[in-house]
Amino acid sequence: MVRQLVLASSGTLRAQEKGTNSMGVIGMRGQKTWMAGLVVLLVVAAAGTAAAADVQYVTLEEAEAIAFENSVSLELASLAVKEAEFQYKQAEAAMIMRPSPVLLLQAQGGLDVARQQYTTARDKLALDVQTDFFNVLRTQNLLAIAQEGLESAERHENVAQKKLAVGTATRLDVIKASRSVLNSKAGVSQARHGLELAQMKFRQTLGVDLDAPIVPREIALDVEPIQVNLEEDMAYALANRDEIKQLLLAIEVAEKNVELSDNDYTPALTLQQAELNLAKMELQLEQAREGFVLQIKQSHSAWKDAEERIPVLQKGVEEATEMLRLSELSYEADMITSNDLQDAQLGVLAAKNDLVNAIFDYNLAKARYFHAVARPLIGEPVQQ
Repeated sequence: MVRQLVLASSGTLRAQEKGTNSMGVIGMRGQKTWMAGLVVLLVVAAAGTAAAADVQYVTLEEAEAIAFENSVSLELASLAVKEAEFQYKQAEAAMIMRPSPVLLLQAQGGLDVARQQYTTARDKLALDVQTDFFNVLRTQNLLAIAQEGLESAERHENVAQKKLAVGTATRLDVIKASRSVLNSKAGVSQARHGLELAQMKFRQTLGVDLDAPIVPREIALDVEPIQVNLEEDMAYALANRDEIKQLLLAIEVAEKNVELSDNDYTPALTLQQAELNLAKMELQLEQAREGFVLQIKQSHSAWKDAEERIPVLQKGVEEATEMLRLSELSYEADMITSNDLQDAQLGVLAAKNDLVNAIFDYNLAKARYFHAVARPLIGEPVQQ
């Protein structure tokens, strides 16, 4: 079963189905036109999976829900929140007999940290699901391109055999064409194995059996450029990242310790220890902020680099496809050699592989950027 994706001059990939159900076809949407003409990507269903009637196709939101329900790490984070709530109640009860502002502040800080860690764990799991979801669709597209390359090589082999029969090609030409078919079959096999591994990783993240018939549902990925304010996002991240909040809470507790230790009744060594601990926490906060600034700038750069590559690669696919069409006609007319035709075939495969990877790199880089700046991923649609 095959489905074609055609990028029309409007900049939209539309599906044209041949056969029944397909898996994970990736399209591109956007109001702006980045190329004229048509780019065709063939998308085929993975061989060796369960029958179509038995396969459960899940959206990204459905995949997140499954992962949230099954995640052991998320359950541990939830238990940590309950434990922190219990410890806070204990601290409140202890205040009746032995008042201790530091003890209550520490318990409140522990509860706040546990809640933040739970939210962070959910967001991290959502990012992992999104990454694996996209990687399955990426590898499926790469398998489709490999299959298309095999079909092209088989057409070339057929033409070479016909030309040999009428005396316009040599036996060496047929041998080269046959070798190209074998290479293409090996590429298809490698791509199929890559898809199987990507599907298993996706299911592992969902917390289901590795052989469970669960696969991503086809979605359209937006590749239209969007604008973000890097400085505002960076300021938001430095105020809302879980690690920053934890250090701020630790500093608040350390400051309270210094305040309570700075009196005539507390040993000087206790005050010095409290001051050293406060200084250490402040340095850790400074170090964390510097690290996050670098991480955010790197993720933003990766996102924009992928964005800028896409229109160039789209034009490259268009050029390579037209070059192959002309090369096939020229080869049949004895105007070029079999080596020239093989070069054109390889050029199309390379161009389409590069485009598919760039599209997925763009969307994954965008997701990682929003994760780095502490913007919520959970429940967000694919388009921003």
